[in-house]
Amino acid sequence: MRFDRGTLILLVVSLIVIGAVLLLSSQPAAAPAQTATTTPSVGPIFPDIADVNNQGKIVRFEVVDNTTTFKVVMTKDATTNVWAVVEATNIQTLPTDQVKAVGTMSVLASLTALDRFETDKPADFGLDAPKYTLTLTDSDGKTYVLKIGNQAAANPRYYGQVNEDVRNVYILQKDLVDNLINQITVPPYVASPTPPPSPTRTPNPFSEVEQTATAQVIQQQFFATLTATAAGTLPPGAEATAEATGEATAESTAAVAPTSVPASATPVPASATLVPASATPVPPSATPVPASATPVPASATPTRSS
Repeated sequence: MRFDRGTLILLVVSLIVIGAVLLLSSQPAAAPAQTATTTPSVGPIFPDIADVNNQGKIVRFEVVDNTTTFKVVMTKDATTNVWAVVEATNIQTLPTDQVKAVGTMSVLASLTALDRFETDKPADFGLDAPKYTLTLTDSDGKTYVLKIGNQAAANPRYYGQVNEDVRNVYILQKDLVDNLINQITVPPYVASPTPPPSPTRTPNPFSEVEQTATAQVIQQQFFATLTATAAGTLPPGAEATAEATGEATAESTAAVAPTSVPASATPVPASATLVPASATPVPPSATPVPASATPVPASATPTRSS
């Protein structure tokens, strides 16, 4: 069998292509290029003092608002190990709450990053001019610095950088950082006791003035009743008993100072017969007995004529 020239050329080309494919397939696959901007790493931002057992040498805590220059500074006495607020925007003459002071220092020393990545553009995260700077200092003079930049747009997190590392950016939990920042406006003082409210004087319903006023009203009502009874002007249905009148007279005599009887009052004769409780009062139109009912002679003895 004879092959023409074109067939031979096609056969040779095919063999070359097959050989190249086999050669390439025998080579190991190249590793994918790594992204230089992401290096996930979750852990304490200050590994040396993250453990509370290693925080005993911390003697200074400081938070500064770089925008307003407001700050708070706490220091620990080397002899007594007592913390004190020595500088604050809202400085007060109150003792420092030791539990709050130690707890706040420990939160910063043990702060853990949620993530970490690398960048060559710190300005994109507000870290070219940090908004806040938080610093811990130990008894040997070593400092631990955290710089806070912008807040993440999608998550409640802050961007931060540690010490002099300007390439790595740490993602920090927002509420923990906010608590540290709030020490500027609310230092860890012992709360001052709230003074008790001032007592409010309650009016005495039985005061001397009110008792006097009540006595005067009762007196006026009593005299009005006597006057109406004597004048026969009690309203229909009104009744006065001897017992009630006697009691009212006794009470008035014992409790009220002697007072002149109004001109219009007609005294009741001592010999007057009291009307029983069921008696009907005499109406004002009753005909009184005339004064001249029994004529008296002008003279009992006739005059002798001279």
